[in-house]
This record gives sequence, C-alpha cells and structure tokens, in this order.
Amino acid sequence: MKLTRFVTVACAALMALWSPGPAQAETQGVSDTEIVLGTDLDLSGPINFWGLPAKNGMELAVEEINAAGGIHGRRLRLVVEDMGYDPRKAVLVTEKLLTRDRVFAVVGAMGTVTTAATMPLVLKRGVPHLFPISPAEMFALPFNRLKFAYFVPYYDDVRTNLRYLVANRQLRRIGVLYQDDDFGAEILRAVQDQLKETGLEPVSTQSFKRGATDFSTQIARLKADGADLVVMGTVVRETVGAMTAARNLGWSPGFLVSQAGYSLAVAALGKDVVEGLYAGVMTPLPYADTASPQVQDWMKRYKARFNQEPTIEAVVGYLVLTTTAMGITNAGRELTVDSLVAGLERIREYRNIFGTAPISFSSTDHLASRRTSLAQIRSGRWVMLTESMHYRD
Repeated sequence: MKLTRFVTVACAALMALWSPGPAQAETQGVSDTEIVLGTDLDLSGPINFWGLPAKNGMELAVEEINAAGGIHGRRLRLVVEDMGYDPRKAVLVTEKLLTRDRVFAVVGAMGTVTTAATMPLVLKRGVPHLFPISPAEMFALPFNRLKFAYFVPYYDDVRTNLRYLVANRQLRRIGVLYQDDDFGAEILRAVQDQLKETGLEPVSTQSFKRGATDFSTQIARLKADGADLVVMGTVVRETVGAMTAARNLGWSPGFLVSQAGYSLAVAALGKDVVEGLYAGVMTPLPYADTASPQVQDWMKRYKARFNQEPTIEAVVGYLVLTTTAMGITNAGRELTVDSLVAGLERIREYRNIFGTAPISFSSTDHLASRRTSLAQIRSGRWVMLTESMHYRD
C-alpha cells in the first residue's frame, strides 16, 4: 500500500512538472512560429465593392509585417472567408474559422447584420472579436473584454454631423430614409435624439428593405413632406439610387449619409447626381495629389501589389489589421488572449498616417473613438469641411 501510494504521488508530481503552467498553456491559433487570424468579408455579394479592397488592405498589412520579420518571431497568417453579405453563410464560415482553422482572433468581420449574427459565436468560444468593419454601436456596447471596435458608431457619426448642419446650414426640416434593419434603426435613433435636443422632430421617416433598388416612392413622400435635408441610412448603391430618384423628381434637398456611404464609388457611380452630398468621415479618403508623402508611398505600394488604385475600403482593411498587430506587439512574446487584451488597452491617442481621429482603448472602454468629421462631394471629389468633432463638444 505504501509503495502504491508513493508511486501515485510521484507520478502526480512528475505530471505537474511536465504540464505547462497558465502562462505556457496552449493558446488557440498561436504556435512558436505563427499567429492565425480570421475574417469573413463580402467578396461576391452586394457590398463586395467594400469587401474586395478591404481584403487587399488586410493582406498588404500581413505581407508587410511578415516581410519585416513578423511579430516577436511569429508570422501572421490571415484566413479569409467569403460570406456574400448573407448572415446564414456568415455563421457557417465563422464556425469554420473557430473550429477548423482555430483562429486566435477574428479581425475585421464585415457588415452590421452579418457580424451581429456571428459575434456571439466568437465570444462564446473565448476568441477576441476585433474591429468589425461596421460602425454599429453593438460592437462596442455593452462592454465585453473580448470586444474591440474601431469605427465611430453610426449614432455618434450622424448626430454629430446633423448637429453641425442644422446649426451652420440652417436646415430645419429633416427627413430620414433608412434601411429596415439594425443599421437603419441606429441612423433613425440618432436623428430623433439629435432633433429632440433642439425641439424638432423628423418631418418624414421612410424605410426600405435591404437590397432595394427602387426608392421613387420613399423619395416622393419625403418631397411631399417638405424635407430640406434627408439623412440616409444607406450604403453606396442605395445612396446613388435615392439621389437619382430625387433628381428624377426635379427635387434637390440636402443629403447626409453616414460613413457607410463615404466612398469613391459613390462619386464615381453617381457623378452629377450626387454633387453636394454630405458624409461622416473618420478617416479621410486618400487622394494622391493631396496625400502626405507617407500616404503617397503607401498608395504606391498598394498599387504595385494589386494593380489597382487604393480606396478608403483598402485603407480600412489595412488599419484594422495593423491596429491588431499593435496589440499583439504590445502583448509580448507570451501571447495569450489576456496579454492581447492588455496590449490593445495600452494603445492611447494613437495617430496613424491616414489622418484618422486619434484612437485609444482602456480597461473600461474598447471603442477607438467617437469623433467624426464632415465631408462633401464637390466637382466629383470628396472635400473635407471640418476637423474631427463630437455632438457633446
């Protein structure tokens, strides 16, 4: 009995010595030589004009980081999945990223409705959910230590720029055209709350289904209700479609769109129709003739790699990946979920080369910034009108 007990105790002691402690425990997606990141983007659906350049921007960041030696001796590997802007497909590809690819973090998942469907899966697995490509506030609030959001929420973006236009352009009769989903609901709430502060309310609110192409009925109602500014919860195609419908009616109110419509594609597709359109901006569009030398160099690298002119969507992809890399760098060689969270929380008042409002994180706030700027299309080109601001200023 004594011998048996001795052998049992000895084996237990040896196992304790051989077993890795908490700091050495295996972390999903992290090996001695590699860190695996995953993302799901729309590469084949209705917003692939966002997904394809965002993918390029993310891949360029990974390639440049790896060419410079990686991070603490590890290379980054990015697994990209196409979800076609379909929530059901997004769930399927996210399950693959989590279980088959065993990614360390999900970075830059695209779209409000698609990412709303997948984020709970990621958090349940204890995997960091970093910088989804959507400014919806749900990706920052309620606070969760594994959730980090990069983009100014639609709510703050729209409230801030609507406040500016009402105060400085004497626009008082505000209408709303919004997509009938969580994205559109956040736009509508922002307008209602901002107008309430000044004793106003929307003169007309018109919704449309995601994927709609005909906005003639909604625009006719907004016109009949006398709106002098239409705040739109739209993305690129819908923005152009709505303003085309207004032009067909011979109606020229002001139009304001959130960051979702701030794109070179809007100016290129809409041409004269979208002249005068206002949009919220967190990161200014890169124009080669006005960019800083650093941004011009980045634009040349991007074009050399993909044989395309870089767009704001490509900048966004690059930024979500490089910000993730900053957190991994700050985490040190012993990379775990906890050390990554701590590493991201060390980012304070960081200014990138693209002119984005300064970003910060803390142990109680994982939203990079709430500050936005206002831009307008003039002669086919986006022109910045303001510095970064917030409706609470």
